Amino acid sequence: MLTRVLSLIAVAAVALPVAAQDAPKLKVGSEAPAIDGLEFVQGELSSSPKVRVVEFWATWCPPCRKSIPHINEIYQANSANGLEVIGITDEPRAKVEPFIRQQSGRMSYTVAIDPEKKMSQAFMQAAGQSGIPCTFVIGQNNKIVYIGHPMDEEFARAVKLSLSGRYDPILFKQAEPILDAARRSVKSRNFKDAYKRFDEVIALDPSVFTDVAIEKYRVMLSDEKDAAGARSLAETMMNAFVDAGDSGALRDLAVTLSSDPRVTTYDNDLALRCADAMLKSASSGDPAPYGTLASVLYAKGDFAKAVENQKKAVRIAMPAAKGALKATLESYELALKRGTKVSLPTAAAVPTDPGTPETVPASAK
Repeated sequence: MLTRVLSLIAVAAVALPVAAQDAPKLKVGSEAPAIDGLEFVQGELSSSPKVRVVEFWATWCPPCRKSIPHINEIYQANSANGLEVIGITDEPRAKVEPFIRQQSGRMSYTVAIDPEKKMSQAFMQAAGQSGIPCTFVIGQNNKIVYIGHPMDEEFARAVKLSLSGRYDPILFKQAEPILDAARRSVKSRNFKDAYKRFDEVIALDPSVFTDVAIEKYRVMLSDEKDAAGARSLAETMMNAFVDAGDSGALRDLAVTLSSDPRVTTYDNDLALRCADAMLKSASSGDPAPYGTLASVLYAKGDFAKAVENQKKAVRIAMPAAKGALKATLESYELALKRGTKVSLPTAAAVPTDPGTPETVPASAK
């Protein structure tokens, strides 16, 4: 009897790796695994986010530390719209808690420990990922839409467009070589060819590639130095975004026109028109139009009205989003008191260039 029991155990032990090996690989388009087995160090699991980002990181990982401000920037800019970010590490709480405190608010999203590596197995191993930092963007239908480095520009695009249900990874794969060619043409100052390629991408789906249209504007204004052409393009974009009812694109354009460090001159008047158009079409419970209007008014130097509109954004925002909005409000109030602009939280600033993605092996402690 004992011999038979031992034989059964031996068979089971051999069979387990085979079953795991035969399991389907987690990939873009897969159903996202359930979040389970975590110990939360900061924040908690949201019951119904529009979009969830699961990031695997470690305190000892230099590329992870470099990516934290970028992830936090994206989180704070989009938390009011239903974005949740969970940073997961398998390190002990005694290491993680002091690290978060040292960030002084630069890591405001949810952080959790994966003591039994359940989530690492469900996500990282299942997807064949061995390097960190690594992010998984889970869209509104609980399907994975992006797997990769948080510093890759595609990560930010996947998050932003997934919040409005417009992200299409297949379409972006199709556009990638065309965009690469357009950017090479910009570097060689062949603007005619660059614009042709930008337009080719935009034509694939104008509602998806609004950021490419805005990139074309930046190139025209700051690289080619064609201010008149850029202004005409911005007017055309604004009207198209208004006709489409695309509040997110209007916000992006307003911020680009008023405070994007990648452009050489600002057009606050047109930015104000974009913000006003957002307000006219927005629902009463959406804080984004008031926050956008406040940021444009701040850029114009109208600190009192910036404070007034930011207060409205704070008042109607969901609890999870109030913290970032309040931080910006405090900066506006300080500017009003001093009579001059002050440093703003990252949520109120244009996302910076994330730089070159770097990873380290997840086990390289």
